Amino acid sequence: MWWDLASKDVDATKKFYSGLLGWEWHDLMSSPQGVFSQAQLGDKVVGGVYTYSEGMPLPEGPLMWVNAFWVDDADAAMERAVEKGGSVIMPACDDPAGGGRKSLLLTPEGAPFVVWSGDKGVENEAWGEVGGVVWTEYYTRDVAKINEFIGHVFGSRYQRVDLMLPPSDDKDAEGEIEYEYHWLKIDGVEPDRGGMMHMDESWGDLQPHFMVYFHVEDCDASAARAAELGGKICVPPTNIPPGRFSVLEDPQGATFSVMSLQPME
Repeated sequence: MWWDLASKDVDATKKFYSGLLGWEWHDLMSSPQGVFSQAQLGDKVVGGVYTYSEGMPLPEGPLMWVNAFWVDDADAAMERAVEKGGSVIMPACDDPAGGGRKSLLLTPEGAPFVVWSGDKGVENEAWGEVGGVVWTEYYTRDVAKINEFIGHVFGSRYQRVDLMLPPSDDKDAEGEIEYEYHWLKIDGVEPDRGGMMHMDESWGDLQPHFMVYFHVEDCDASAARAAELGGKICVPPTNIPPGRFSVLEDPQGATFSVMSLQPME
């Protein structure tokens, strides 16, 4: 229900995402230590960016977009995560920006995420719109273990589906390829908002992680624009069943994806 990013240069981060996705920014909190700024598409909220300061409770590794999941009780969800092998980076506490309570956790594989409880005052209002978040994914080395973890923490599970990967742009490549995917099903939530994929040996030593997808009209043009703005193309535009996606890196090193959509059969 929310995504935010710690940045060592908030002004540069704002400029990049405004140029790429058309976001406008509204500072909600400001102090000598930094700022928390909310990204919007018109009057609809997308997510937030805040100043990274040394000593902040963050996981090791590059700064990255972090998913926040809405729960009934952040303290109880934190305890359930620990029971199933997760770990706590920031214990449940009051959220000064959005109200409610939140806790920063790690999955058993070390991927960060937030649980948040409250009246949903920071709900992502621009879901699915061009420039907004349209999908989230978890990449795992152990589907069964993570599914058990997610089920215990949230009460919802990923369900397996078999999809067909569209033909590659490579003219020498063969046609469609069947592959296993896992769809996150949440009672009462439409449309579906997330999935999970297994990381085999072809992923190399990349660590398990969550990925956020932003909706764009033209994936190829957006990837090229990101590079123009000082970002990096990590995975070039590629066809997948929902459309065409590209994995990008912003100038501060945070990874995310953009995706243009097409109707699925």
